[in-house]
Amino acid sequence: MKNERLTGIICRRYCAYYKEGKEGLLCGTYRYLAQRFSAEELESAPEKIVPDFSEDAFILEEICSACDFLVGGCDYRAGIAAPPCGGYRLVEWLRRQP
Repeated sequence: MKNERLTGIICRRYCAYYKEGKEGLLCGTYRYLAQRFSAEELESAPEKIVPDFSEDAFILEEICSACDFLVGGCDYRAGIAAPPCGGYRLVEWLRRQP
């Protein structure tokens, strides 16, 4: 189950796929962020993050490979012209910070 505060930061703020009432669905980046960062740390990220895909290899190997949406549910990884999930944007931004 998602944490309301983290959902507001990770999903509502960044994810084009987020839908109210689907709080039982957790993507890999949500799990990764929830396990490693506090809400306060995540709230420090800018409101808009445009991915540059510089961390794509890490995100694929460490996060997406274990994501429930990878097979049959991730348009981005399926090669469809679609943005990555909101958590992807946030993970990438955090990894680029000094």
